[in-house]
Amino acid sequence: MENLAIDKPFVSAVIPFYNPENIFRKVIEDTLPYVDKLILVNDGSTQKTDDLKVTDAKIILLELEKNMGKGAALKRGINEALTFGSKFIITLDSDYQHEPGFIPLFLNELKSSKFVIGKRNISFKQMPFLRVLSNTITSKVLSLKTKQKILDSQSGFRGFDASILQDILPATNGFEAESEMILLAAKKGIKISFVDISTRYDNQKSSIKALDVILKFIKVNLKY
Repeated sequence: MENLAIDKPFVSAVIPFYNPENIFRKVIEDTLPYVDKLILVNDGSTQKTDDLKVTDAKIILLELEKNMGKGAALKRGINEALTFGSKFIITLDSDYQHEPGFIPLFLNELKSSKFVIGKRNISFKQMPFLRVLSNTITSKVLSLKTKQKILDSQSGFRGFDASILQDILPATNGFEAESEMILLAAKKGIKISFVDISTRYDNQKSSIKALDVILKFIKVNLKY
């Protein structure tokens, strides 16, 4: 009997980064086993990244000339991933707050959903106070706005069916872009699913400024 090849969906991951810490190498190493392409987007780092040697054929390194913001870096990486005919695209952060080992959960959920967000444990024991505050506010407002239960609006660990991405790429360039993608998806009638993930902080310094995020979030909401 002739062996029939089983089509395996092409999976890409996009990781934007800016002045990455040493842990970035571990993020790369731990993500590679789960994907066919890993797209790293350097968002105009001011620190030298010459020592980031790309030796694996799976990895593509994109360079933005200046710091444009997380949203801009995500768009650049996602558009690159689409050129490879990716079926599923995973986005995650560079600081290892998102453990790549959860990627199979996203891929399994993407069999029945087109937009999946990793839900973190939103508690003061697990997250800095200002992050809990900004995430709680934005998640509640988005839940009302989209008429969907948005459990974690600011999680950057996400999975997408590539077929929806051209319709939900954000116009904004900062952290608010992730909220904008939720609004655009809801406008298109796309149901957003969630999978539980753990999150590591390890006293890392965050580049997120909660008040700034909230103000830009309000601006995005007024736009839509």
